[in-house]
Amino acid sequence: MKMFLVFIIVVIAGYLLYDNFIKEKEVLEVKGNLVKVKEAVDIDAPAIQPRTWGHIEGKVKNVSESDVENIEIIYKINGKESIARLTKLSAGEESNFKTEKVMLNSYEASHFLEKVTFDTK
Repeated sequence: MKMFLVFIIVVIAGYLLYDNFIKEKEVLEVKGNLVKVKEAVDIDAPAIQPRTWGHIEGKVKNVSESDVENIEIIYKINGKESIARLTKLSAGEESNFKTEKVMLNSYEASHFLEKVTFDTK
């Protein structure tokens, strides 16, 4: 019984050590939604149907205690990269972003956040 309690204490201490000192802390919180836009149709245009374009609009928040610079938010939309760039976010600051437009193959396009890169001060 004594060994079991020692084992439990060691496991709890190891978890707390990992959580507070080793695990990488989250710096930026990114939330975005896909926005789809159809082109206008021209009666003289040779296209069968209008093209659909998409981009991500959302908010990014610096949840760390230090400033971050040169922020790149990279989404994949239909397998193509769509990038938004921000110059600087101070600690606790929140900002809107909008990625580059990408032509969509279908109206129900797949999209996900691929990566976020930044420099810390």
